[in-house]
Parts: sequence; structure tokens; C-alpha cells
Amino acid sequence: MMLNNFKPFIKHLINNKVYTFITIIGFAVSLAFVLLLSVYIKHELSVNNKQKNKERIYRLCSDKADTFAPPIGEWVQNTVPEVESYTRVSDEGGILSTDNNKKYKFKFLLADSTFFNIFTFNLFEGDKETALKAENSVVLTKEFAKKLFGNQSPIGKQLILNLNTPCTVTGVVEDISEKSFFKKYDAIINFRLIKKLWGWDELLRNPNSCSFGFYFLAKPNADLRIKEPEILKIFKKDFWVYKQGVFKTVRFEPLDDVYFSTIISNGEINQNSKKKIAILSVIVVLILILAIINYLNLTIAQSSFRVKEIAIKKLHGSSRKRLILQHIFETLILCIVAFFVAIFLSFLVEPVFNKLLGTSINLNDEFISINVMIFLIFILLIGMFSGIVPALIITRLKAVDVLKGGFTFKTKTSFSKILIIFQYTVVITLISASIIINQQTKFLLNKNLGFHSKNILMLDNNIDINQKEALRDEFLKIPGIKAVSFVAGTPVDGGNNNTFTYNNKPVSFQIFVVDSAFWKMTGLKSKPTGTAYTQDGIWINKEAIRELELDSLPQVLKIGKNNWNILGIVNDFNFRPLHQKIGAAMIKQMNKNDYPWNILLQIEGNNQTETINRLKEVYLNFTGGIPFDYEFFDTTLQKWYEKEQKTSKIVEYFAMLAITISVMGIFAMSMFYNQQKSKEIGIRRVNGATVNQIIKMLSFEFLKLVITAFILSVPIAYYLMNRWLENFAYKINLSWWIFILARLIAAWVALTTVSWQIFSTARKNPALILRYE
Repeated sequence: MMLNNFKPFIKHLINNKVYTFITIIGFAVSLAFVLLLSVYIKHELSVNNKQKNKERIYRLCSDKADTFAPPIGEWVQNTVPEVESYTRVSDEGGILSTDNNKKYKFKFLLADSTFFNIFTFNLFEGDKETALKAENSVVLTKEFAKKLFGNQSPIGKQLILNLNTPCTVTGVVEDISEKSFFKKYDAIINFRLIKKLWGWDELLRNPNSCSFGFYFLAKPNADLRIKEPEILKIFKKDFWVYKQGVFKTVRFEPLDDVYFSTIISNGEINQNSKKKIAILSVIVVLILILAIINYLNLTIAQSSFRVKEIAIKKLHGSSRKRLILQHIFETLILCIVAFFVAIFLSFLVEPVFNKLLGTSINLNDEFISINVMIFLIFILLIGMFSGIVPALIITRLKAVDVLKGGFTFKTKTSFSKILIIFQYTVVITLISASIIINQQTKFLLNKNLGFHSKNILMLDNNIDINQKEALRDEFLKIPGIKAVSFVAGTPVDGGNNNTFTYNNKPVSFQIFVVDSAFWKMTGLKSKPTGTAYTQDGIWINKEAIRELELDSLPQVLKIGKNNWNILGIVNDFNFRPLHQKIGAAMIKQMNKNDYPWNILLQIEGNNQTETINRLKEVYLNFTGGIPFDYEFFDTTLQKWYEKEQKTSKIVEYFAMLAITISVMGIFAMSMFYNQQKSKEIGIRRVNGATVNQIIKMLSFEFLKLVITAFILSVPIAYYLMNRWLENFAYKINLSWWIFILARLIAAWVALTTVSWQIFSTARKNPALILRYE
């Protein structure tokens, strides 16, 4: 019996191939997008789920940062009996040498010996209790251990860190980024070794260097958050950053909140935005709504082809309930077919999706039995919801009226118009958002930052101080090298931050230490103050004058017991992403004994590849084989706005998807509308109306829907985009033309979709249209 009911449906699908294709592909594309986004959201919301102690782990934060001085952990543990242990962490990079004198650049995490007791990671070799106990101990990740030693066990092997610090391999651990928010590291090294790496024996006891993250393990059933007022009171009494008002609050942040925290990590962990996840969740819901609306419109548009079938079944005794169930069953079949097509499309675009969102989801890992069951239940629910509305509409018609030809779909037309208006409200909002985000991203990438960035290449400095001039001379001999500069801090890395007390008020300065070649290379301009030149003179920017409330050309800056001779005032330049305003900056001269962090090279000429190859040869000769890694200023500046560029792409893709779905919906609507208007079209043609007049008249009906959607979408888009632009200190203005352009695009899409259908109906012979009337 079910097969007999199903045969007409199959015949209908075969006879209406365009409808079938649009329905299945529309659903499939939407479901593929939903599937990928849902897997990504699930992945992001479960980042630390494999951490056994996650309910007991807290990150220490202030109102501004998550970094504190090395002694703070012991202070807190001695004050708060609920603390079981703690670990300090720091994101570092360096050079690693093996016993065969091979050198490798690598990223490592400095952590205390308690690290593996607090965080859950599988050690393939070594013991978690002792792996980081010795000061010179190092635990390698499995991947990096294989790179260094092949299939040999690395335990006990000797390595040289940064060419002068010996250490011993004491363990091999899994990739720590797989079970947590930590970044991908090649090794974990005992935190106490930092005093040798930084060349500062007093560092571990010094309360002034607030550069390190802290994670605390609470005793079972304890909540460290209730201890925040007590810790804050102690810090305000004994800790300088609180005494001077730089930091104002103390917060124990639960591990579950850290990944989505508004307090940005110093660098050792990956973080995401809850706002971004919320937006993507809304996108998932909107896509589903648009897909369901599209299906409703398509089904209602096709209903006139099936009403006679329904009427005949009613006359043969089929109940309305049975016909509704049949229609829902048909919808479920279409949804299941679309779902399998969606799975295929998802695997097809998975690499593009991962690149777009900067993630590494693997759909193969998601196809376990429980997830498959959830997906199928989800699809069945969508199918039932999508099928019940058109089923109720079609089966409500009286069989006698249908067979006599005396039925109408006017109420269904109104219903479809509401759905179309909703779709185009979403479309115009998305087009507006896409244009605004794209314009803001272009603004960020093209804004004059106050310094030259073209053709400036940056290298890490890995040579001795006394080799600087020799290396400079060798670099300048290479054709295409215009200038060489040794610096500690550049406009693209923000330099080093120091906080001073000035007139009983803390002032934060970014410090840049540069040589004379830096000025011409970067094009920074300064106005002399008239102060006689001295080797320890400084330059400050205009923002520093405003913050310190100095004269326009101050000659001396007195901070504490130090008097700084100001040689010039530098024009403001952006040394932070444009989300933040320019801050106070101080530029110092590089002295003979200052160690530069980076080497800057200005390249000219057309053969940059050959120039860089020559640079590499010279660099390797001076560094003894340390890997040659470089980056152009422009590339670094592009990375400042990767998030915005990805957001722009996501919104663009979603806008295109929404437009595609809406085109299908309005295609269905126009097909349905033409069926209802065919008699009127025939009569108008008989009375002398031209094809163009009919096209204009009927197209205007759809244009009214777009205008209504435009009126609804403008305030929504304006509000949402205005809120988004609040994240930037420097931003574009919201111009009226953006919303007009979005409306014109939507109108063009709508009219292009419907006009050819209207044209094909209007040019038919009126006699053929009216012969059955």
C-alpha cells in the first residue's frame, strides 16, 4: 500500500526535474554548511573536556592581563590553604642542538614540575612525577622526538638549548594541543631554567617582571574564587602593580572559561571568542530556517500539480490524517537523500572550511554511532517540520472543488510572500554586513600606519654582539640590500612594555631600541627639541606628550630619579593592531653593548628570491647553521587582521549561500505566482498588452517584497554592524550607499530570477493559456 502511494511521488519528482534538483541541492548545501559549523562549534565548546582536573583548575588574572611575577605562585599557595599546587607557564622559542651538531628552531613551553599533575597528558616515555623535576629536564613531544632521533628512545639524550645551556631528555609526551587549549609545542622545559635562558639569576625571586602565566589546582570541592578579595587585599599591600594602580582586580578564572575569556593570554594558549561562537550558532539556525522556508515555498509552488492526485485519493476514502502522513513521509525521503548529498559536499569542502576558520576538524572522527544517530534524528525532525505545513495546506482543499477546478491559493500566496520577505531581510542584512566588514578589513590593511613597511625583511638575531658590524658589512655587499638595521623592538612587534610612575600616576610606555639605520628605513619623522645630543638621549611620540601633559617640545623627562634628555618628538605611528589606540612610545639609541632581538633588511630590485638566497648563505655562515627564518613587515601586518579577513570570508560565503537559497525560494514563488496569474496574463494579452508591459507589472510585485525586506533589514544591519565596529579604535563610517547597494543587489537577484519565468509565460499564445478556461 505504501509503495502504491509512493509511486505517484516518484513520478512527480521525475516529471519535475528542476523542482527535484533545486529541492535536494538546496537542502544539501544548507545541511552541509550546518554540519560543518555544528562540528566546529561542538569542537570549540569541548576544548578542555579531556582534562580530568578541569573542575579544579583556575587561571590567575587581573583586570588587564593573565601575567604575574615568578614569586606570586608561592605567595598565593602560602595564603590560600585550598590551593593544592600551581604551575607557572611561559611561551618561548629557541635553538636546539643535538650531539651531532645539528641545529633546530623549536617552540617550547616553560612549566613547573607540577605541570603533568595538574594537566592531563599522556607520557609515552618517562614518569609524570619526575619528568620535569630536574632543572635541566626537557620533555619532547612524540613528533619532535622522532624528528630529532628517529625511532630511537630519546630518554637520557643530551641537548644544547640556545647554544649554551645543556639539558637532558626525561620524557616523551603526546601533542599537548590535542587535549587542551595549549598551542602546539615541540617540548616542555622546566620553568626554573628560565634564569639561565634570560641570563638573570634573580628572576625567580623578582616581583617586578610580570610576564608569566599561572594555573592553580584547587583541593577537591574547593572554589578558589571566594578567596579573590583576600588575595586582592594582600596584593594591594605588597605587590607593586597593585600598589601603583596598574592592576585593580584579582580573578581565579575556571578552566572552562579560559578558552573564551576576554582576558587575552600572554601567548601560551589558543583562545576563541564566545561572540564568534554565538554568531556562528545564529548562522546555523538561520541557514536551517532559510532552507525550510525554501522547501515550503517550493512545495507550495508545486502543490497545484498534485492537488488532483490528493483529491482523487480523498474520493477513494483516504483520510486527511493519512494524506498528511504520506506527505511528511515524502519530505523525510527528500531530507535523507539531501543529507547524504550534504555529507559528500562536507567532505569535499572540509579543507577549505578548516583553512577559513583556522581549525583542524576531522569529519571522519565525528562519524561514530552516537553522532550518526543524533544526525539522523536531527534530519528526521527537520523533515517532519518541513513537511507538515505544506501537507496541512494541500490536504485542506475539498476534493469536489479541486476536480471542478474551482479552488484558489490566495491565502497560500500571502503565506509565501511573508516567507520571501523574511528570506530577503536576511539576504540584505548579510550583503550589507559583508560589504561593511570587507570595507573595514580593507581599511585596516591599507591605513597609513606612520612607517614604511614595503620590502622590509625581519630576521631573528642569533649572533654575538661583537659580530654585528661584520654581519652588517657582509649583508650590504649583497646586491639588492639597501640598508641593515639592528633593533630591539619594531613597529610590527610592539617593542617592550615598561610601566613608569609619573606624577604619582602609572604610565605605560612601549620601548624601542634602534640604531641610526632604522630611522631612514622605516621613514619615521621626528621634530628636534633643541636638546644637545647625548648617547643616552631618547625620542618620545606625540601621544606620550598628551598622556604626560608635557609642553609641545619638552627637553627633559623626569621619571623617578632618572632624567631623560629628549632629543626629538616622533610623529605617532601604530605599533599595535588598529583595534587599539596608539599609546605612549619611547625610542632609545642602541649602544655598543645592547643586544638586538632582530635584524631588519631593506630590499630593492626585482630579483628578491636571489637576494634572499644570498642572505641565507651569509646568515648560516655567521650562526653556524641555525635555521634561516624571515618574515616581511607586510606579512606580519596582514596577520594582525587574520581574524577580520576570516570573518569577512565567512559572512561572504554565508551571504552567497543565503542568496542561493533565496533565489530558489523566489524561483518557486514566481513559478507559483505565474500559475495563479496565467489567466490574467492571457486576458491582458488578448486586450493588447505587450510582453514588456506584463513583465513590468508582475516584476513589480516581487520588487515590493524586496523593498519591504529592505525597510526591515536596514535598522537590523545598522545596529549589528555599529556594534561590531565598536571593537576598533580606527574604523570606517557607516555610509548610506552600503545599504542602497545591498538593496540593489537583492533586487537584481530577485528580478533576474523571476523575469525569465514571467517572460516565458507572457510570450505564450493567449489562446493556449485560455483554452481550458
